[in-house]
Formats: sequence, C-alpha cells, structure tokens
Amino acid sequence: MVIGVSYKSDLQKTKRVLRETLEKDPRILKDPDMTIGVLTLADSSINFVVRPWCKTADYWAVYFDSMQAIKEALDANGIEIPFPQMDVHLNKIN
Repeated sequence: MVIGVSYKSDLQKTKRVLRETLEKDPRILKDPDMTIGVLTLADSSINFVVRPWCKTADYWAVYFDSMQAIKEALDANGIEIPFPQMDVHLNKIN
C-alpha cells in the first residue's frame, strides 16, 4: 500500500499511527514484521510504503479494511492526506 501525507506532517507520528492502526488487526501476521517507511517525496505528498503480511486468503479483506482504518486513524490524529493542486495565473494582455 502507498499512503500519501502532507509535507506538514510529523513523519515519526505518521509512522507510529500507521503501525498502531495495523497492529489492531489480528489477521496481520507478527512474523514477518510489517514494513513501513518513506517511499517517495512526491509533488503533493510524502508517500509511505506500508507492507503488512497476512495469509493469502485474507489479502483483499485485510487490504480494504486496512485502507479504511488508516484513513480514519490519520483523520483522528490530524494527519492530512493531500491532493494535487494546480495554480493557474491569468495575465491580461492589452
């Protein structure tokens, strides 16, 4: 999963919130441990890669539930998920 957060975000807090959120799901395996880290510094966001492990049969349910739980946890912790913006400048030509 790739989760984008605002450049204003506290990265350590974001990483902690992501980990704590996923650790609540008993379908996510403890071994091997999940991977959470900064993947890219993108145009509009800092993108985290989030790689929890689960049984193959649980993959899609864990994926969908995790995405929802992550969104709710980020909102609850004041961590903004940005969206791309474009500034348009209009110049009047006489």
